[in-house]
Amino acid sequence: MNRNYVVCECTGTTVGQIEQAVQQGGRTFDDVKARLGVGKQCIKCKDLISLLIESYVEDLEEE
Repeated sequence: MNRNYVVCECTGTTVGQIEQAVQQGGRTFDDVKARLGVGKQCIKCKDLISLLIESYVEDLEEE
């Protein structure tokens, strides 16, 4: 997925920012929410962001 794709319209958070938050220790939606402020308003992004987090965590564990 394009790193510049906006996954949270409310905050303008991109895929790349989600990836970076995971690389910096975010492991759950709540971790990333605390770091980036996503999912605090309409929460439409929660499912997609949760899937991205899961994927990035798996990638880190394989390294």
